[in-house]
Amino acid sequence: MIRITRKWAYANGGRPYRIFIDGVYYDEIRVNETKEFEVEDGPHTVYAKIDWYRSNELCVDVNDSIMTLEVGTPMTGWKLFAGPLYATFWAHKYLWLREKEIVDAPPEDVTD
Repeated sequence: MIRITRKWAYANGGRPYRIFIDGVYYDEIRVNETKEFEVEDGPHTVYAKIDWYRSNELCVDVNDSIMTLEVGTPMTGWKLFAGPLYATFWAHKYLWLREKEIVDAPPEDVTD
């Protein structure tokens, strides 16, 4: 299974990203949403799109566990003013897709 979370960002906040797995459209994902996609075990390629912009293509190897990814845009803060640059020269950087870091919970305090 592949789980994808979309991080909040002001840019495109009201517009969905389209999720593709192995070149096939699966579904849309909106801000602060998490979706799960059933896929067979083995290698898969995943990317997201909005309009003509496309994220990096991520190769993942799915096994019995859940592969957790996150998608977003670097257009936050001052980068919102760089919109024309992203629309032309940096179109390939308009979206990003990466494995989500899973932070282990701190060990419980065991006292005797």
